[in-house]
Amino acid sequence: MKTLLILLLAAALAAGGYLTRPDEKAHEANAETQLSSTRGGFDIGELIADKVFGASSKDGRKFEDLFVATKYTVKADNAVIMECLGLYAQFLCSQPEKK
Repeated sequence: MKTLLILLLAAALAAGGYLTRPDEKAHEANAETQLSSTRGGFDIGELIADKVFGASSKDGRKFEDLFVATKYTVKADNAVIMECLGLYAQFLCSQPEKK
């Protein structure tokens, strides 16, 4: 009986994640907001807007549907600038540290 209850709860969580995952337009809006935040006295969004969001850089953005979650990656000059995971209509964004 415990196992059945645990399986039902897991199925409910998975279904909730599937039904509320953000779409590509929501990820684009979130990425633009995150990139335009001011850091260090200059606007990062304006600095890389032509490279990332320009019409010529269609491969600079990548949207992946992971069934229950979604992943959005922003690249410029073959370097990842930001990765965002979307789940339950929420975003978790990270910027990789330079090595």
